[in-house]
Amino acid sequence: MLDHHVYAKTYFDPEGYLLAIDENESTSRPLGFVHAGFAVNESHSDLNRKIGIICQLKVVPGEKSKEVAHQLMKLALDYLSRRGVKEIHAATCFPHAPFYAGLYGGSRIPGVLSEDADFVESLKAFAFEEFDRIGVYQRELFGFKPYMDRIQRVLTQKYQINAIADPLERNWWESCTLGLAEREQFTVCPKAGSTDSVCGHVLYWDMQPLANHWGVNARGLYDLSVNQDSRGRGLATFLVGQSLKYLMQQGIGLVEAQTPISDQAAVGVFKKLEFDEVARGILMKKKA
Repeated sequence: MLDHHVYAKTYFDPEGYLLAIDENESTSRPLGFVHAGFAVNESHSDLNRKIGIICQLKVVPGEKSKEVAHQLMKLALDYLSRRGVKEIHAATCFPHAPFYAGLYGGSRIPGVLSEDADFVESLKAFAFEEFDRIGVYQRELFGFKPYMDRIQRVLTQKYQINAIADPLERNWWESCTLGLAEREQFTVCPKAGSTDSVCGHVLYWDMQPLANHWGVNARGLYDLSVNQDSRGRGLATFLVGQSLKYLMQQGIGLVEAQTPISDQAAVGVFKKLEFDEVARGILMKKKA
């Protein structure tokens, strides 16, 4: 799994992957690791090496765990500093998540999970500051029915949903991070128009291996967008609701979505569709 989700990435740099090992004459015991990497540029065509990322920090619980975490974090920050980064983020969130999709956080990387106490404590010790939080929401699909009110009924008459199985990757970054995952895309467009007049889209992926570990056929919502001139009409609720209905009919039992809690429009969509908040992630950063 680490080969698939970490080491096999074309941009993986072994020098940014640091291990703490307790060695004596007869044994070697791992104590923890930290992984530092980089964000993606605006066109999603290459890394943005001005923004560094502490992708993961994990230590084995014990009396020396805080000391180990401190030394690992120091080495990771030194690595990023030597490569000239101007700003450093912790774990980050979509789309700036080069590693660990499917291993940590769920449908996307939600920054650092608030329950990940050692990671959060280490970041605060190195002057990382919180700038937002990510809500992690889940919806069981058994018996799901889309949200319906007068506005949604009108949209049902005027718009249609188009499903695309295994869509082509849209850019280099999506190919690197999710290219091997099973994915579904749904678009919304006017019934009187064509698929060329797309007003918005939503994409889901099969969250492996996390979904398999949960024992349910699950999908992660990783990108939801409605065109600027089509917003404020209820189209996001319509698009997500109809796509969830389709996924339920295909045997999907659970969908997870994430959004910054500062994005009240997106939070409102998930609440209307009766998603439950199951966790929170913390977005933190600092100047290099």
